[in-house]
Amino acid sequence: MKISFAKDGNWKEHMFTAYSYRFTETPEFTQLDDCITTAVNPDHREGFDNVSLLTRERYELGVTATLRCAFEDLGCPEIILVEEPEQCADGAVRYGGCFEVIPWKNGMNVWRHFREEDGCCHWHIRLWLTFPLAEQQIHELKVQVLDKQLIITLNGSRTILRTEDLPHKFHVGITGCEGIARMYDLDIVPGEGEYKRLKDFVPANFSNDI
Repeated sequence: MKISFAKDGNWKEHMFTAYSYRFTETPEFTQLDDCITTAVNPDHREGFDNVSLLTRERYELGVTATLRCAFEDLGCPEIILVEEPEQCADGAVRYGGCFEVIPWKNGMNVWRHFREEDGCCHWHIRLWLTFPLAEQQIHELKVQVLDKQLIITLNGSRTILRTEDLPHKFHVGITGCEGIARMYDLDIVPGEGEYKRLKDFVPANFSNDI
């Protein structure tokens, strides 16, 4: 599935807006002609928008997601894997447990997030690679989700992360946070054989109103 974030793109058909449980704020992506972007937001505790989009469909092991993205300064465009989003009393969809794969100006990180039964959110880093990455240039981030490992390719350079607690069913998504992050398109390819796409969908009340 090829998803375009351009002004005339199809992203609203295939994705819905969501937020981390860490925040009460509910900003939206800003639509530009060729992409969507986060923006300076003095009403957000981070000073910038922090917002995600998730696929309406869920996927399973074997899926590959490829994101073309760009950033400025400390901006972070991300591919995320979200286990169980929930619709909250304020009408917003939020998620706790997830994986984040993040290119930024000083390299690439992978974070694992959790939400406990008491609502407490915590997270820890699974991968920290340090290298310079150019601002205001389009980068290609590819993540393949396999059993207990992520194969991550950034601009043609590949690394493999062993991680034991990857969910077997999840929504593929994107996040922009901590600065200006621009998303141009997202290509999602389900795996073959035992890694075929799941055919269950997000409930109809998970809508995208932007």
